[in-house]
Amino acid sequence: CAGQVVLPDGYLKHIYQQVRQQGGICVADEVQTGFGRVGSHFWAFETQGVVPDIVTMGKPMGNGYPIGGVATTRAVAEKFNNGMEYFNTFGGSNVACVVGAEVLNIMQDEDLMENSAEVGRVLLDGLKDIAELHPALGHVRGLGLFLGVEVIVPNEEGLPP
Repeated sequence: CAGQVVLPDGYLKHIYQQVRQQGGICVADEVQTGFGRVGSHFWAFETQGVVPDIVTMGKPMGNGYPIGGVATTRAVAEKFNNGMEYFNTFGGSNVACVVGAEVLNIMQDEDLMENSAEVGRVLLDGLKDIAELHPALGHVRGLGLFLGVEVIVPNEEGLPP
């Protein structure tokens, strides 16, 4: 998440194009940013208008229950069909699957993505107002409830380093 940096428009489109031209695949780590946290989209990569080859997801998927997931394209998945069996100690837990499904239901029923957008807007505006008054707060940024605030520790002269 690199300090909750909001990527410039078109950044991932450019990067994805460069990676794919070199034969690479593009992975979106949505462990912290996914599941509507950015408010405007379910996945943060969607704010960039791209489609990754692999998406990793985790923490919010279980709302505290340990669960994670990976989604991928058929082309990438078929590369794993090579005779080697996949093994995962905790893979396929029925309880985790029920928890994940219920979290998705609650997110939809309670319109939590819209809530993230609304609360995030209020929080971001409030943090920006506070930063105007306090020199210890630097750049304030974010999307939805995925926010970052730079805290500045002054040097001996009381100035930012």
